[in-house]
Amino acid sequence: MEIILRKSGIYGLVLGLAIAILLVDYKDVSRLGHNGTVTTYKPIFEYIVSILRFGIIGMFVGLLIGWKSYERKNKTEKKKTYYIEFFIVVFLITVVLMFALNW
Repeated sequence: MEIILRKSGIYGLVLGLAIAILLVDYKDVSRLGHNGTVTTYKPIFEYIVSILRFGIIGMFVGLLIGWKSYERKNKTEKKKTYYIEFFIVVFLITVVLMFALNW
């Protein structure tokens, strides 16, 4: 199970980084009335941190998918645990706080 979780986490991180590189803006364009625009570029550190943020979110999604896939393939003793529910609640609270406090 450890190998499956490690692989799914790495794949999720790489996929999250790839999508973040495509979607995260590296510049801000502001209009100056009717005459033109001003382009300001983000500092490289801020750009890298925002890309890593989405990569980490992708890693957690990949871990969740890998975990559920492993459980579905290897149906063993069904004992009720609350790991998934706890993980989803913590993940959603983290994402909401990230969006509320940073954007």
